[in-house]
Amino acid sequence: MLKRLKRFLIRWLIRLSLLSIVVAGIGFYVSPYKYQTPFYRWLYSYSDYKILLADIKSKQENLKAEYAAAKTKKEKEKVLKNAQQVFEESFEEICKYWYGTKWSYSGTTQIPGKGKIACGYFVSTILRDLGYPIDRIKMAQAASETLIRKTIDKKFIKVRVKKDFGDFMEEVEEMGEGIYILGLDTHIGFLFVDGKSTHFIHSSNSLLKGVRNQLAFSSGTIRRSEYRVVGQLQVKRWLLE
Repeated sequence: MLKRLKRFLIRWLIRLSLLSIVVAGIGFYVSPYKYQTPFYRWLYSYSDYKILLADIKSKQENLKAEYAAAKTKKEKEKVLKNAQQVFEESFEEICKYWYGTKWSYSGTTQIPGKGKIACGYFVSTILRDLGYPIDRIKMAQAASETLIRKTIDKKFIKVRVKKDFGDFMEEVEEMGEGIYILGLDTHIGFLFVDGKSTHFIHSSNSLLKGVRNQLAFSSGTIRRSEYRVVGQLQVKRWLLE
């Protein structure tokens, strides 16, 4: 009887241990802590980053040539649709290299994973590396609304003050899928709307103090801000300017 009970307890302890390992692994995978591990830095190295940027530039130039060669409105719209997909995919890939890079109010690093970067410099550096027309230093030091108005046409910008957080997020999602710049009381970052969820990608000065990707609805920074200005990046500007 005792032997049987002992075997039963051992089996359950093994199962609980395995379950704990799985749960811990999943928790670590979905947490921002993974970005600060040596393995993540090895996986997303700076040498690979430079290769990625060269590949993005090549795709951008090819799309520019295709757009210039397009003769009809339908052909141009087709190129723009393809360009939008490349633009969003390139943005996602670039950001992966920056996750885990440490935050500092005066951080200006241009190398992902090394040094520190402030929220404004994060936004302007990502845009520059993506090939989007921007003055990296001047715009990084500007107020968030100034940066947004200098990089996005006014018809794609909305300014909201003291609006309910849920209503604001719903309004952004109604603007459609794409990449947005979001300016807050004392912060700036990106919103990425992919049709399934909305992510807030930014160099955060809270908790882990670094570049992170989180669900926008979980962000206390967005929720607490009374002032919000949001602008949708336009692929046509990325392609033609």
